[in-house]
Amino acid sequence: MILVVLLSIAMLMTGISQKIRLPHTILLVVTGIILGRIAETWQPLSILTDFRLGPEVMLFVFLPALIFESGYSIDTRQLHQDLPPILMLAIPGMLLSTFIVGFGIWWLLDIKLIVALVFGALISATDPVAVIALFKELGVPKRLYVLVEGESLLNDATAIVAFSILVGIAVAGGGIGWGDSGSIIVEFVRVFIGGVIVGSLLGFAVCEVLHRMRSELPVILTTSIIVAYASFVLSEHVLHVSGIMSVVGSAIALKRYSILKFGHDATHAIHSSWEMIVLSMNSLLFLLVGLSVRFENVPAMIGATLLVVILILLARAISIYNMLPLATRLFRLPHVSKADRHIMWWGGLKGGLAIAVVLSIPDSLPEKQFLFDLTIGVVMFTLLVSAPTIRPFMERLGLNRLTEGEDLELRNTLISARKDSASWLTELMEHSLLSKQAREELMIRIRLAFGIGMYDEGSEKHEDDEYIAIFRTYQTEQVVLDSLYKARVISQYVYLRMNDARLDMQEALRMGKTAHKALRESNRKSLFVRFEGYLLRYSRENPWLAKLFSRYQLLRLVQQIERHIAKVIISNKIIEMLRQQEDLDLAAREELIENYSTRNRFYRKELDTAQKQFSGFYQRHMEQTAHRSMIHRGWQYVEKQFVHGDLSAKGYNIIKNKVDLELQGISSFRAVRAPESSESISDLVDQVSLFDTLGSEDRQDLENQATDITFLAGDTIVGESERGDNFYVLIHGTAAVLKLNEDGSSQQVTEFHDGEIIGESSLLEDEKGRHRRSATIVARSACNMLCITRKAMLGIVDKYPEIREQLRAIHDQRIGDAADT
Repeated sequence: MILVVLLSIAMLMTGISQKIRLPHTILLVVTGIILGRIAETWQPLSILTDFRLGPEVMLFVFLPALIFESGYSIDTRQLHQDLPPILMLAIPGMLLSTFIVGFGIWWLLDIKLIVALVFGALISATDPVAVIALFKELGVPKRLYVLVEGESLLNDATAIVAFSILVGIAVAGGGIGWGDSGSIIVEFVRVFIGGVIVGSLLGFAVCEVLHRMRSELPVILTTSIIVAYASFVLSEHVLHVSGIMSVVGSAIALKRYSILKFGHDATHAIHSSWEMIVLSMNSLLFLLVGLSVRFENVPAMIGATLLVVILILLARAISIYNMLPLATRLFRLPHVSKADRHIMWWGGLKGGLAIAVVLSIPDSLPEKQFLFDLTIGVVMFTLLVSAPTIRPFMERLGLNRLTEGEDLELRNTLISARKDSASWLTELMEHSLLSKQAREELMIRIRLAFGIGMYDEGSEKHEDDEYIAIFRTYQTEQVVLDSLYKARVISQYVYLRMNDARLDMQEALRMGKTAHKALRESNRKSLFVRFEGYLLRYSRENPWLAKLFSRYQLLRLVQQIERHIAKVIISNKIIEMLRQQEDLDLAAREELIENYSTRNRFYRKELDTAQKQFSGFYQRHMEQTAHRSMIHRGWQYVEKQFVHGDLSAKGYNIIKNKVDLELQGISSFRAVRAPESSESISDLVDQVSLFDTLGSEDRQDLENQATDITFLAGDTIVGESERGDNFYVLIHGTAAVLKLNEDGSSQQVTEFHDGEIIGESSLLEDEKGRHRRSATIVARSACNMLCITRKAMLGIVDKYPEIREQLRAIHDQRIGDAADT
């Protein structure tokens, strides 16, 4: 009953806060303080004196839910891009704050160093609830939102891990010295990274199980709540790693793959449900913070509190104004503006987590009450001073003003809304439901509601049609891309990669960048591309991974074909859409139509090349794609009929069983596993004249140690100065040989074509270990290669002198050609 009353009070205060434009967290804390004072003197409310924010309640009830919702709602695409600066703030920045605050109060307040460091760790955890709420209201750039929210997520984990280590030393009665730093760092990394791994694996596993079970939305939502708490408890009490990082990892993993496995509607429903849960949690949390405040020691702690606040702001200023720019420069990321950094500095609020952490200090530590009073003072300062000033500070910095791109996006939406409203009005007139006089008056109302300027027809004939058209192309691209994924024309990896590129471009345009600059920023290598490049570089010259690498390259070939198919369909749809946008300038539309027509021709040519080079493989993949997409499109219609009540449950289950049976016969990767028309290893060896003299037994041994690998256009086959000892024969395709110049640029020396060999020099030298490549070789088109291990080739060269001589002649000729060049 008490919880119901407290929640009712919290909801009332939340509504009032929207009216008076004050962060609801502040109003809740003040309400909690007032209720606490009344409860001490008025018997009917005396039961509230038993409601206090204890460490167990905070750490095992509130914290997992709050962290999970933050991890689930954060923009993972932007998080991946800005992970280096976020980690810089959350780990080195938090540790710097710990030491500055710790050493500061040790020197100024004369307390034990280890106790001072314990306080420095616990007070460094941020809780920017009020700031995030303002961000959502004012519509700040996504990057600033993610920087603040991402730092808070990882910062909390870092602070709790550091606190746990330091408080253990303090309670044991020991000190801390430089000799302990190594073991502390190792323990910190183990706990931090271990939590990420545990949570991510749990999130991925649960998502896959729910998908395979075809779980309904209530089951998915309930399971997400279980995952939030299970990941925390499993990590903290069983595996002894960071529970917070485990919750963050599970939330991000579940969010990233729930979009693909369950669809946008289910993901949105999960997010809305978690927002409701967190609203209740936050409301109770800040009321309990107010109820937990005791003013007996506050007057005596004012001086110490102000001193600590100054130290915290100083430490945060060093992190924000020095470490953040350093991270963006080191990782070549876009610059973070001064206005954004000012908000990040002043918005590092402290909240319930700091209070819960200080309450978790064992009673055996004599300084516990002093640290609690100091923590309450700092939390109250940030909530009652920092939080109320965030809004005017943001408005003063201009963060509430529309950027040029946002203004254009607004105009585009207003124009589309006005057209839709006018179309509906026309339809009502056709049904003779309105008079002409009413129509004219309603048209005026439409202009007032959705007009760019009041009665200003000239302002609607703006000169930004090119940008408006570009925004509409991205809207169309999103619709087509979603439909292609739902029909399983493209895989989830291809969908994520293409959608990330689209979102990057759209966000860059929204922030007012030119189309050229936006395109350049969107082409910056994403997390997918960087991971793929690392995987290729590590595995392409590793003989133990040759078979696996061959399979992976075929998978990449399938993904490339899927991307090209999607690009062709998207460009066609966009061209069709642009031709219908008669409200836009014809010249602007024609320029974009020509642009997308060029893209269409390019990707069709790429598909034609793939069809010629891998005819059987390509045909089989296209047949499977058509089969799979046909079934999924039909199933989407069935689900829609069932949801709308136009199909009974019996009929739905009959069709579901038929569809499941049909889909079981289609494998997304069957074309990768066994392309029917691909040439066997024996067929490929037949095409290499170098092996004509091999005996049958030696030839069989060679075939057993050879692998068929396909490199896509643009792939690096071997890298200059990289270690590798594989021997390659180029069966089909073209590859360029590049040498690095002294200034770091590369120059093409020659080209390799069908039948040429790569890696002969490693067989002619007595160098032990893996050979260093003398040049970079890049695939100009898709290259089908026969890859043979150096060990197998050395056996052949030693046994067949004529093969060695052929290799020597080829090598000498290449040396001579290179010298001439």
